[in-house]
Amino acid sequence: VPLWQARFLRPQHALADCVIMQWQGSGHADTPAADAHCQLFLAAQGEAGSEYIAQAAFAVFGPPVTIACADWACEWLQGRTIETARSLNSKDFDKALCLAPAERYAALLVLDALNAALADWGP
Repeated sequence: VPLWQARFLRPQHALADCVIMQWQGSGHADTPAADAHCQLFLAAQGEAGSEYIAQAAFAVFGPPVTIACADWACEWLQGRTIETARSLNSKDFDKALCLAPAERYAALLVLDALNAALADWGP
């Protein structure tokens, strides 16, 4: 049983479960070949210049591993600064979720959505 399967079965950060309606950043990415789409939403807290990600949520259409990667990323992002969020990479997903080589596209998809959300948030 893949390590990421528990996150797929019980995601904690799905957009449908969030009460926040104003997001400071949102980003979308897709991989048409894999028929997967991911959208990440970020909410900020703190003073200008020292803002951090107070909450992150996702909406995914795609294989279970994509849902697991998005859920893990949202958990990891909470409480981190934008700069720290920019440091997230595919190796972090591999360590946390033990992704098989054929599943690594899901981490890249979520990273693309994250980069778009961070760009939407601001510089």
